[in-house]
Amino acid sequence: MKMERCMRSYAVFFLLCDATGKREVIIITEEQIQNKIYSYLVTQNEHVILEHMPDHYYNLFWNSISILYEGGILTTAKSVEKFCNKLQLRGSYNRDKCLQGISEMVFWLYAIRRNYSFEIDKQLHTKNEKNNSDVDIQIVKDGYTFNIEVKTPNQVKKTDESILNITIPFRSFERKDIQDEEVRKINRDISQAIINNSQGKYTAYEQTKIDDNKVIEYLRSGQIKFTYEPNSINVLALSVPSQQMDNYWGYLYNPFSGIFTDQFSGKFFDKKKNEIKHSEFDKVDVVLLTNIVEGHKRIVYEFDSWKLENYCSIFCINPFSQRTMKHCDVDAYKYLLDILPNDTNRFEKERDERNLQGEKLGIPTDPIFFSEYLYNHYYKLR
Repeated sequence: MKMERCMRSYAVFFLLCDATGKREVIIITEEQIQNKIYSYLVTQNEHVILEHMPDHYYNLFWNSISILYEGGILTTAKSVEKFCNKLQLRGSYNRDKCLQGISEMVFWLYAIRRNYSFEIDKQLHTKNEKNNSDVDIQIVKDGYTFNIEVKTPNQVKKTDESILNITIPFRSFERKDIQDEEVRKINRDISQAIINNSQGKYTAYEQTKIDDNKVIEYLRSGQIKFTYEPNSINVLALSVPSQQMDNYWGYLYNPFSGIFTDQFSGKFFDKKKNEIKHSEFDKVDVVLLTNIVEGHKRIVYEFDSWKLENYCSIFCINPFSQRTMKHCDVDAYKYLLDILPNDTNRFEKERDERNLQGEKLGIPTDPIFFSEYLYNHYYKLR
């Protein structure tokens, strides 16, 4: 079928012509879009958007739908259906996939508000390379291209508040190198002491999984999606809750096995026992660590959860990317700091100052700095 389109302020008209020349006009209005989405929402009582239900959050969601409509994203029946799929408004509901869709949506909204030239679900290719997969959003500004792929790790919804979760932030030794009795002793001496002093709040403990392998998976996925081109930057955005930001920072930079450190060598192996190397994700220039998820997985009063600039976002440059190793197109990194809202410079400045204080006192500050930073600058999201 041949399709012709003309825009109006109040609607989008689609003139469809089939092989016989018969014409049919389909009108998609903003009201129709909202009615369609609302009809999906009312059938999903467990949906993230309905978990909150305070008027402020709910009204801002509908305002965001208007922005997407006016920005040209929700202008066809197909695009509305695709959007509803991303936010898990059709068929079976998956909370993690919904948080993934919401995280992407926050980036779209920011690009529209800033009047950026952008495309969503953009397939990348060069003369010598073509990918069948796409990135979530590509922004073009001032002669530079910014490719952004968003990943939201699955969130285990805690069902038993009496269980104390013990988190090991990163691998500092191989499990085979220590005795099980030593592990039991650590659990007994530390975890049990917390339980005994909790005045009945906790009755047992369990050790949470280290997710550094998940980061490796995302980086290798980015390697497939991204292409290396001059005057461009490839960004892998990790959208996580506030309490996990410290862990994910540690996965990248901890001094024992940090993915973006020399100590990474020989620490990670795939299922075939082959060592994973930095070259396997050298098209990923930057990881953007952001806590978008925090604004949607729980109620945050008097807070606009749909604005990217309201979140803590930190750029983590991959020192082993092709672009960094070749020392070319470095100006693109500087532009990136202006294109997307971020805390990078302030975070690094305060972290350096805190570490200097810690060195003078002989106290390591890294394990507590992230919590302190969020408390000082993002009190509602801590």
